[in-house]
Amino acid sequence: MNLLIIDRYITRTILAATGMVIAVIAALLSLMLFISEVDNIGQGSFGLVKILIYCVLMLPDRIYFVLPVLSLLGALLALGALAAGSELVVIRSAGMSMKRLAVSVGIAGFVLAVLTVVLGELAAPIGVQNATMLRDKARHGEARQSVDNGLWLRNSGYVLRIDSVLPGGRIDGLDVYRLNDDGQLQLAVAAKRAHVDGEKLVIDHPRITHLSLTQSKTDTPATMSLPIAIKPSVLELAVTQPDELSSYGLWQYINYLDANDIDADDYKLALWRNIVTPFTVWVLVIFALPFAFGSLRSASAGQRLFVGGLIGLLFFLVNEIVASTGPVYGIPPWIAASLPTVLLAGGTGYWMHRLN
Repeated sequence: MNLLIIDRYITRTILAATGMVIAVIAALLSLMLFISEVDNIGQGSFGLVKILIYCVLMLPDRIYFVLPVLSLLGALLALGALAAGSELVVIRSAGMSMKRLAVSVGIAGFVLAVLTVVLGELAAPIGVQNATMLRDKARHGEARQSVDNGLWLRNSGYVLRIDSVLPGGRIDGLDVYRLNDDGQLQLAVAAKRAHVDGEKLVIDHPRITHLSLTQSKTDTPATMSLPIAIKPSVLELAVTQPDELSSYGLWQYINYLDANDIDADDYKLALWRNIVTPFTVWVLVIFALPFAFGSLRSASAGQRLFVGGLIGLLFFLVNEIVASTGPVYGIPPWIAASLPTVLLAGGTGYWMHRLN
């Protein structure tokens, strides 16, 4: 029995089925993206062509979000088809153990895990960044990033509130506050424009209010510099959602938050989820193998899709619930991110041991 031929055949079958599932879901996701943006046609230069480009750029991020479930569906379809044609039974009858068969399936899982890394670390972050810049520049004349209720930062004893961030470390709408050791407000600065260069914050036409226990004084100089060292790249990371950042971007921003004694649990959780997701994809592909020797052996493709979708949705919900509630109950981010995958891997191993 030539194991390499079997490995290639099983891997090719799983990847083909998963590719078909990804193609169908990608078409649906593209349609949903297009519908969500079609009302914005005519705002500035945001026309049909740019909406289509926007949808293409956003697609890797959307696929990355659901890729574990898509991998499970593809593996169930492929292995179910092989079982229905008695091909897996023949392979097992030829002397291949369940463990060795899991290795063959795991090769396909490894390829999909590599695809997950490429999407999560390169295609998705770059696509989201470029799509957002394209949309904002077309609608408003320039790319700007902002968060609801403003971005709050603490650095070098100052507290900053930023309305939106422009390319090159420029800031649109800024409030700066400085407190003394007793927590009393000493300085308040408000301005419409400012920029950072990595060493200092330069504010244009600020309105400065000096406060003391007995009086207040207001100045309006042409410019003002504060010893606030924030790199432009860190500023752009700060206005990006954690789940839209690459692992390197998350690591950079976590270092900044830790250096300024700011809670970084949300970003640490996102980093650990980026690390765990490829392993989750790999485990879910192998998890489909025991089903091929159970009740799904004689099931139709529609039944396998239904069962796979149901299991994938259940795992997705459990994964999201554990990740969301972990910080609330003080669970370390690495445990909250990896616990569902570890439990699934253990259950899969035990199930295959029983079948073997």
